[in-house]
Amino acid sequence: MIIGVDFDNTIANYTGVFYDVALDLGWIPASIGQSKNEVKAYFINHNDEPKWTELQGIVYGREISRARPYEGCLDTLRQLKANGHELALISHKTRYPIIGEKLNFHEAATNWLKCNKFISSKGAPFSSSALFFNEQLDLKVSKIAELNCDFFIDDLKKVLEHPIFPDNCRPIFFSPHQQEESSISHWKEVTDIIC
Repeated sequence: MIIGVDFDNTIANYTGVFYDVALDLGWIPASIGQSKNEVKAYFINHNDEPKWTELQGIVYGREISRARPYEGCLDTLRQLKANGHELALISHKTRYPIIGEKLNFHEAATNWLKCNKFISSKGAPFSSSALFFNEQLDLKVSKIAELNCDFFIDDLKKVLEHPIFPDNCRPIFFSPHQQEESSISHWKEVTDIIC
């Protein structure tokens, strides 16, 4: 089977990273809460959405090394590959930030994948040729269809419920921080779904 996997917030765990980076930059008070949504809300509530956009560029660019793989992710993907499944990473990610330092997000994510043994190492689940970074959401969903994925794992319902999401692909909704109906909260659950 062909299994497609999202990158940000599905493989790469940014828990606490937005807070830590914003705090290090002196952009937020320590008291606002450490979740991504709380940090985002702080900037929105202070009518400073451009600063939030700039922070995202910093986190997904030069500070991406602070992200960690979700627990069990690498082992699960290695097991799926060892069981004969084909894996493809399909991400919706612009190449450069809208605001701030012009760092290549695709290169930053690829380097993160190398450093965390998802590519370019013995037993790595992905080959370098199976990484697909798409600058538009529609292109991401089209790529899922083009590759004829049997399953696709993502943390965003807007991907899994997209009007052109292929009917022959089974969506797996990854929601590690808030258990929702028909979602999984840990990577070990993936192997219960994909036999």
